[in-house]
Amino acid sequence: MPSTISALNDLGQGPRQNRRPLLSSLIQRSDYHGLMTALRREGAQGRLTAGQRVRRAANLVNGSTGLGLAVALLAGTEVSCGPRGLILAAGYRWRLPFAGAFTLGNVVLSRCPATDLLSRPALLAHEERHCSQYAWCLGAPFLPLYFLAAGWSLLRTGNPGTGNVFERHAGLEAGGYPPRGTGRRPSHPGPAELEV
Repeated sequence: MPSTISALNDLGQGPRQNRRPLLSSLIQRSDYHGLMTALRREGAQGRLTAGQRVRRAANLVNGSTGLGLAVALLAGTEVSCGPRGLILAAGYRWRLPFAGAFTLGNVVLSRCPATDLLSRPALLAHEERHCSQYAWCLGAPFLPLYFLAAGWSLLRTGNPGTGNVFERHAGLEAGGYPPRGTGRRPSHPGPAELEV
């Protein structure tokens, strides 16, 4: 791909000393109210599957990814393109929610740097499942449904995740929740430190 960019830059131009890709080739239009974001291209991370493209489009249309980008912008996070159509917003510092990582649409907001999140594939897959849940719930309705399920889980099990249908579907252990019936957290360190 760099040779393609270089060849395009060479077309119709005289000799230049320092050839770099044009800025316009590094910026990708997100098609959400004309928002321009500096993201790596899909080719750098592999092609998206049909399901991942549908999820990304659904979360753009239902506004949940736009909400996630707005929160990321307001919270001063570092936004970058993640794998499988996800957008990573690292360095989230607001007090709420208490979780170390959470999703809004296709945006995964985390308190840790993006490299740390990328080094935890189980947690990233857990958050990706939540992105799909936003699409299935048509965006914003996911939030009250999730909080109802978390409240019900808290009443039944003593924590908001173990009995929560959304967390069970996303993977309890990957999200750092205790397995059903144990009432305790997983003993190994890792994803349990991030999502509470």
